[in-house]
Amino acid sequence: MVRQCPKCKTNEYNNPKMVMMINECGHPLCQNCVENIFARNANRCPYDGCAKVLRRNNFWEQIFDDPMIERENYIRKRLRKIYNLQEDDFASLAEFNDYLEHVEEIVFNLANDIDVEGIEAEVKKFKEEYEEKIEKNRRRLNPDDLWINEMLNEEVNRTKRLKAELHEEKETNVSLVNPRAIIDELRESDLPAEVVLDRQRKIQIEAEMAEKEEALQKKREKIERQRRMQDITSFGPLRSSGRAYNHSVPVLSLHGPRMPSMDEIETGDYLKHVRQPSEAAHAGGYLKKIGCSRALFESRQDLFAF
Repeated sequence: MVRQCPKCKTNEYNNPKMVMMINECGHPLCQNCVENIFARNANRCPYDGCAKVLRRNNFWEQIFDDPMIERENYIRKRLRKIYNLQEDDFASLAEFNDYLEHVEEIVFNLANDIDVEGIEAEVKKFKEEYEEKIEKNRRRLNPDDLWINEMLNEEVNRTKRLKAELHEEKETNVSLVNPRAIIDELRESDLPAEVVLDRQRKIQIEAEMAEKEEALQKKREKIERQRRMQDITSFGPLRSSGRAYNHSVPVLSLHGPRMPSMDEIETGDYLKHVRQPSEAAHAGGYLKKIGCSRALFESRQDLFAF
């Protein structure tokens, strides 16, 4: 859907860089019209039948194609700052559910301009009556925010544990080839230096090979997990390690004359009275013999199927 400014008639096709703005009325305008009409910051809405006075800073960039969704989203954000009571603020779950349902009714009425003055008066009265609870709930996190913070903390802790394990593993590998240990062994041992160095070199090579083997094993496990996940989530054909598929032409058991093959249809007199396919059909791969074969099959199916 190509967006178009209802004021200057500019659309995204003519101006790909056009930015659509929208206000609390739910009436979209392009950014150029907003800057021109509201150059003095405040002005009436340019839509016919809408006399609301708007300010330039009350416009925001339109995200959804439907202006009603933008307006409803704006109303929900505004009411969420007032109607922020939690379940523990009510005596029972039924009262809390009634409260949530009433909030949805308020959103619907404001979005569809139903008794706007009465609804605004009710919102103002609710804000004054529950001012203390509203301010209290504004300073605390709701259950959804708590769950998100918990998941983020778990992810941070998991990353720290992985970094610590990698650091510890790296220190262990370094300790296996500690030059200080080699010098001490050369000083205290009666073995030739070549033997000690060869043994330490062997230990180092074995440690490097073990590290590479472990990394390779982890890579194999990761690939296997990804393959299993792909098998589970894929909507394509199931992967099975069975015998390779061998195609064989199906044999039609018709109680009557056998079906001629495509070569027989093409070399025989079957195509004498079959019309030529159109250029479009021929470009798509359709041939006369295909239609003739289908007609011959349908005739045998009706007559000799039983």
